[in-house]
Amino acid sequence: MLETRPTDVDGGAVERGLLRQGVRYALGLRLVVVALSSVVSLLLTDAPRPGVTVAIVIGLNAWNVCYARGKAKIWVPADVAVMCALCLTQLWTVNSDPRGGGTWVLVAMAITVVTYAWLMPWPALAVATTLILVAHYAGTRIADPGGWLVNEAVEIWTAAEVALSWALYRFVRRSARAADRIVERGEELRRTAAVAAARRADEREYLAALHDTASVTLLMIGNGVVAKREPWLAEQARRDLREIGRSDAAHPGELDLIELLREVAGHTPLRVSWQAPDSLRLPAVDAVSLSRGAREALTNIVRHAGVDQAQISVRHDPATVTVEIVDRGRGFDPGVVAAGHYGVTGSLKERMARRGGSAAIRSSPGRGTTVTLSVPSAVPEVAGDERVIAASFERGLRRAVVVTVLAVLVLLDLPHLLTGGDAYTQRGVQFGVWLSLAAITLVATRYRARWVLVALVLACSVIATATVRPEYRLGPAHWSEGDAGWPIVLILLDSPVALFATVLIGQYLLTFGQAALGGQAALSVAGVVNATWLVLAFQLAIVMIAAVLRGLSVSSARVLRAAAQLRTSEEVAQHLHRDRESRYADLDTSAVPLLEGLADGRLDPGDAAVRRDCAAEATRMRRLLTEDATEPDLLARELRACIELAERDGIAVSFADYGARPELPPSARRRLTEPVIAALATARGKVRLTVAGTGDAVTVSVIAACAEPAELPDGDGVRRSTVLDGDRWWIKAAWQEAA
Repeated sequence: MLETRPTDVDGGAVERGLLRQGVRYALGLRLVVVALSSVVSLLLTDAPRPGVTVAIVIGLNAWNVCYARGKAKIWVPADVAVMCALCLTQLWTVNSDPRGGGTWVLVAMAITVVTYAWLMPWPALAVATTLILVAHYAGTRIADPGGWLVNEAVEIWTAAEVALSWALYRFVRRSARAADRIVERGEELRRTAAVAAARRADEREYLAALHDTASVTLLMIGNGVVAKREPWLAEQARRDLREIGRSDAAHPGELDLIELLREVAGHTPLRVSWQAPDSLRLPAVDAVSLSRGAREALTNIVRHAGVDQAQISVRHDPATVTVEIVDRGRGFDPGVVAAGHYGVTGSLKERMARRGGSAAIRSSPGRGTTVTLSVPSAVPEVAGDERVIAASFERGLRRAVVVTVLAVLVLLDLPHLLTGGDAYTQRGVQFGVWLSLAAITLVATRYRARWVLVALVLACSVIATATVRPEYRLGPAHWSEGDAGWPIVLILLDSPVALFATVLIGQYLLTFGQAALGGQAALSVAGVVNATWLVLAFQLAIVMIAAVLRGLSVSSARVLRAAAQLRTSEEVAQHLHRDRESRYADLDTSAVPLLEGLADGRLDPGDAAVRRDCAAEATRMRRLLTEDATEPDLLARELRACIELAERDGIAVSFADYGARPELPPSARRRLTEPVIAALATARGKVRLTVAGTGDAVTVSVIAACAEPAELPDGDGVRRSTVLDGDRWWIKAAWQEAA
């Protein structure tokens, strides 16, 4: 495509797309208009030198094709030279006819300079237009000195059309820039929200993976389920280390869901039967979420179902991918599971919800359990940017058309009306029609009663034609002949091209029908074709521009969305990488040494101290899992999570909660719960746990027969104290809000 562009092209995606489309539109319009006008003139008129005219018509259209496909900027001055030469050949190509109305050379010249407004910056446009208009005027003077071809008004109006075309282009380009700015601001907001949501979702996913891996391993050892070194335990500890040590949270591309599920099932002692395709590739994040959800379901079967068999089914359709895990074990009553039980809510339901999917658990005592996990197959695209860009384009184009319509009425039609003289049977009616069309134009800028306004325009056209004498009904004095179509352009700007063309051509046919019924008109057939085609092509072109811009809004939004997704994914990846490294650093001094010792065999799961440390660390992880929950009282939630684990180990815990307390900082909350974790990890018999709040202070105390509490430094507003009473320790941690 021809590389004629405005010099300031460093705009956004919408503006760049507009420039590309503008060049294609301008060159395509010129090709069609010049070809039709020149061929029709060859068929309907006799040129002074027919052989020369045929050669020039063929050469011009061939040049237009080459020009449209050209690659070098040097073709621009060459095109100006070709058009100047064409204008100077009128001595051989057009006849001087008082009934001519317009020549094909005039049409070619006018459409060329009008489309230049979309191809070059304004200084070059001014120079090119001046040269071609001067050449056209000189060509008419050479061909018909003092005759009908010489008409200074033609050059003046053509220059006005170029100015209107340039103004239209500037309005639309300004709208493109505005759309770029609006979309860019929206993208920044969406990117910020997406990063925050991704960090939140990754935190939840990381905690879910922590629950499924290291927490389960340490809890089994702390509860005495594993009493000696086992090869499978070492391998599981190594897998847990790999999981919590991952710093690359983002999974690019696609993964095979079936392969991931078989790998998960292979790490359990269950015998699994399958109903699944051989392969099913999904976006990696969806495949990983489903496989981890399945891993949690299989782990629950091993721990609670009392069977060694399970069935995994995978189904997919255009809307949903579903994984179903079924066992025929002892089952349970889902209604009695606490709402905050992490394995159900965090590891399954919330994990699927983060991907826009769902998790359903159906079970009853003695009848097994069915876990159904699903994610959507495709994520619908957001159409907001398309609407923003389309609305911006429409505003700019509509303003440009309003300026064009008013300019045509005032600068072109009003002078014809004032100088029409005896061409009108009722001059007052003509002025009334002119005022009516101006009023309709102004009304159409605010109201969209399109068919009422179209009917009024057609009525004005009929009335104006009826009050023009028959011999002038297709001449210059009949100002409303084609120009009544300009308000229709404004009214039907957002309509399909076919509908608009039908209405606009209908308006022309009404005029031609009235002229035919009235008798002899002032123009020849060829003159009617050229004069009508010059105006009609410009009008149709504007509606075609509107259609192109509607398509451009969709394509530009796709380009913008792809670029935004790339920038967002890069920013998300950077944040998640840092978040993962920070989380791993938090575990590096506690959970990691335990898992490393289990992985290499240095730690014996049967050792009481190892069990105690594993139980305490499992409790800390459970507390970590609850920290992410959006609950007003996180302290109570974390303490209940610690109690839940202790009760699973056979420890009876009495929990009392008194008074109102303020929201605690996370660091203070962790210091308050550390004594509870240490006490519950080694407690024997009954434990009493109390939380008391006094508005600006919180006290957590635990009384238990347990190992001697380790001395921990105070900090973050928390002070600790311990008292030994027989074999029971009274451990207290108190936080006071800073004054």
